[in-house]
Amino acid sequence: MAKSLGQLNRDIRRKTQSIARHAAVEAMNDLAERGPNWSGEFRNSWVADAPGSGLGKKANYPYRISDVGKLKDTVSAVSQKTKIRVYNTTNYALIAQDLKEGKFRPEGPRKGSIVEEGSRPLNEQGEGIRGDIIPGEGGNISTAELDWFLTYIDGGGLQKALERGVKIGFKRDA
Repeated sequence: MAKSLGQLNRDIRRKTQSIARHAAVEAMNDLAERGPNWSGEFRNSWVADAPGSGLGKKANYPYRISDVGKLKDTVSAVSQKTKIRVYNTTNYALIAQDLKEGKFRPEGPRKGSIVEEGSRPLNEQGEGIRGDIIPGEGGNISTAELDWFLTYIDGGGLQKALERGVKIGFKRDA
């Protein structure tokens, strides 16, 4: 039996919301993999909030679809410009994303691979950019490239994650 137009429209809305959730998972995993990883706290602090549906679930990397709340499939919910907001919950997120100068004091054993070693230029307050390391001698270590976050957002990484999310969302049930 053929579906009614109303049921078909609802199925399309569900698929649209499912695609948004899968795209969020892909982006969260990319951000966790590309960002700094000293203790694992930053990597394990990405969440996906759905405006109107509640706060994102605290989860750990690797992230799964169950870590992103279900979105409503109403016409108004699907029409919202912002479906999901992905962000990091650590109090030092802007520093780790190289968006703000700050002091970095590594604690405990390092989990991530070193991408740069050397000295770090500091401002008058003794703060610097996390990934701004001059190669050579010095005790500063970076586990992510400088400007990794903006490179991901502006350099096509986010777009690729969204494309993967669309492909996965189309293949799977809502």
